[in-house]
Amino acid sequence: MSLKQSFLSAFRVMNFIIAERAWRTLVVEADFKVQKELPKANVLIVAPHPDDEIFGCAGALASIDKEQKVQIAYIFSGDQKSKSKHADEREEESKEAVRLLTNPEQIFFRQPDNSVATKQTISELSSIIQELESGIIFLPSFSDPNIDHRESVRASIEALKIAQIKGTKIKRIFVWLYEIWSPLPYFNRLLEFDWKEKEKAMEQFKTQQKERNYVKAIKSLNEYRGEIYGLGKPAEAFFAIPADLLVKLYAEE
Repeated sequence: MSLKQSFLSAFRVMNFIIAERAWRTLVVEADFKVQKELPKANVLIVAPHPDDEIFGCAGALASIDKEQKVQIAYIFSGDQKSKSKHADEREEESKEAVRLLTNPEQIFFRQPDNSVATKQTISELSSIIQELESGIIFLPSFSDPNIDHRESVRASIEALKIAQIKGTKIKRIFVWLYEIWSPLPYFNRLLEFDWKEKEKAMEQFKTQQKERNYVKAIKSLNEYRGEIYGLGKPAEAFFAIPADLLVKLYAEE
C-alpha cells in the first residue's frame, strides 16, 4: 500500500468516527436499548476470521431463536495463507464453538490475511445479503484497529451497495457493529447474556489462546459493559444503524 493509500485509509476511518459522533448526537441517546435477546429476524454475521463471531457476538448467537435464519460469513482464513494447517484448525474450532450456541450456516471465503477483499468475495457476500432481504447484519466496528476487521467492514458496505443497486430494500436491514480489539466509542444496544455459555465457546479456540488470553480480555470487556449499567451480568455492546444510512454515510466520505 502506498503512502497516499495509507493516508486515505486512515482518513476514511476518522471520517467514520465523525459519522458515528453525528449519528449519536441525533439518534443514539434516544434509541438506547438494553435487551435480553435479539429481535426475531434473519441474521447474518460477517466475521473477519474464525473466532471473531464468538468473541464479539456469542451472547447474541446464544439468544437467537431456533426458527430464525442464521448465517456466518468468514472473510479471511486466519492465516497468511488462505489454506494451511493453522487455517484448517481455526475453521474446525469455529464449527465446534458455534455448535454450542446455535446451528447456523457457515460460509468460509478463505482469503489470505492482510489482503483486499476480491470482487468475487464481495459479489458472493452481496448475494447472501440479497437473499437475506431484511433482518440484522453484524459487522466489526469500523473503529477497530485490525486491518482485516476494517477491510471486512469495507467489503460488507460494498456488498450492501451492490445489493441496493440490484433492488434489495436495504432500509429493511439494520447493521449492528460489534467490538473485539477495541471498545466501541459509541453504542446504542446492550445485550445481556450468560457468560458460562460464551466462555465455553471461546475455549474451543485453542490455537488462539496460545497467543494471548482472549477469554480474560473479552470477559473483562463484557463485565465492564454490564457493570457500568448496573445489569449484574455481562453484556455485549453494539452500535445499531440502518443499512441504508450506513451506505449513505460511506458514499459521502
